[in-house]
Amino acid sequence: MIKSMGNASPHQIHLKAEQAREQDNHIEALKLLEEAIIGYQKEGNYSGFTRALQSRFLTYKHLFYLTSDQVFALMGQKDAETSLAIAEKHNLSSLIGSCHFRLGEAAMLFKDYGKATQHYQLALANYQGTNTERADYRYHLGEAFYRSGKKVEGKQTILQGLKEIQENVGEVDSFLAHVWESGCHMRLAELLKEDAPKEAKKHLVEARKIAQSDDKLVIRRRQIEEISKSF
Repeated sequence: MIKSMGNASPHQIHLKAEQAREQDNHIEALKLLEEAIIGYQKEGNYSGFTRALQSRFLTYKHLFYLTSDQVFALMGQKDAETSLAIAEKHNLSSLIGSCHFRLGEAAMLFKDYGKATQHYQLALANYQGTNTERADYRYHLGEAFYRSGKKVEGKQTILQGLKEIQENVGEVDSFLAHVWESGCHMRLAELLKEDAPKEAKKHLVEARKIAQSDDKLVIRRRQIEEISKSF
């Protein structure tokens, strides 16, 4: 049972929620995020509020993948929509890109690849941050292209994103770099398993190698093993 973190700041609670999610403790993460969101509102910290909504979207996304219950996808979609509305209302220009990125991910949950493509493109157009994270956005755009039938453009875009992640890996914490690089390889493995099975297996091996090198990648290791069952 999760207890209130007492005098901890909303930011500290938010960080604890992120850690819980990455350890696959999603119910704990949701409880902590609720506390963080209330705390951010009391502070008038709408940047933190927006980021916490995005964190909650990610938690709902993982719960959707674990349970296949579309209720979680719907709840996540609403958080993504609200995060953009708050960012626009409070002129949080530095967060507009990430808000559209989450909306792109939400559209992917419903297999609306056209809408996902639009949001990912807006995410890239509005992004303010590291080249490494921009590359993460790019490979997600490539996945949307590929799944919408634009396979050549999709694969090229994903590979471009992978190259940019590898070239700029030193810009971010190693955990994030490992999440994004392993995710890119994992997605290529999943997408290419029918069209280019040998290449797909190579990407699966690379994804597993990266995930096993970092103890923090609990979710990624689970995802890779789930995908490997389909090979």
